[in-house]
Amino acid sequence: MPSLREFQASFRDGIFSAEDGPVLALVRANGMAPEDRFDIYRNNIFNNYREALRAVYPVVERLVGEAFFRLAAHAYIRDYPSVSNDVHCYGGQFGDFLAGFAPARALVYLADVARLEWLWHESFHSADHAPLAIERLAAVAEGDYEALHFDLHPACRLLVSDYPVHRIWAVNQPEYQEEPAVDLGTGGVCLLLRRDAKGIAVEPLSTGHCAMLRALSEGLAVGAAAASAVAVDREFDLGQFLRHHIVNCVLVDFGIGARDKNAPSA
Repeated sequence: MPSLREFQASFRDGIFSAEDGPVLALVRANGMAPEDRFDIYRNNIFNNYREALRAVYPVVERLVGEAFFRLAAHAYIRDYPSVSNDVHCYGGQFGDFLAGFAPARALVYLADVARLEWLWHESFHSADHAPLAIERLAAVAEGDYEALHFDLHPACRLLVSDYPVHRIWAVNQPEYQEEPAVDLGTGGVCLLLRRDAKGIAVEPLSTGHCAMLRALSEGLAVGAAAASAVAVDREFDLGQFLRHHIVNCVLVDFGIGARDKNAPSA
């Protein structure tokens, strides 16, 4: 007789396997065929995960249709069982999955649309943070400017794509009523997702702003981050960057000198 742990492992493997396996010998079917009883559990679990994916990826589903989405979700659920007891955490690798999903190969933009939807989901559920205290920033000595390390709001996310995914995402929103055409030839974008009083804003960034925010999010100080921005955008204006992103609560805290990104800010 298997232990409880062994039974649970066998049950889990049977749920996500293409075949039921040895777990059927342990199923008490109460008059039903063991495989039919077990399919009730499997179908319920797959349906719950599929509905979780539908809630996060409505644009992906709209682009590919219900039947295709169901096929993709089923394959994803088999390959990526949940590792969290919070259903809101499920589905974060769907974009990477779609990038390698053969039936979606022709939809070259689909994986990045999924990544955008997941970042929107993360941004929506992220913690809040008070705006940056301007008086603290004004008190910083000029000689310390280059050593400043800025923290982005916990709800901020960055996405770089080779395709105009923000446009694809926008024209597939339920309330959109303008011209729905999307020209993939317009090229790629760098997007900032941030939360404000109206919800989640999806803001296209210049190459300089994108490079600067990415560098700051990786822990670089202002001096080094600004150098990376100027390297891709000779017109980059650090003052304008700081004003824009402080006012929009993208930059919400700072410290001076070497910092542990996991430590509280000064």
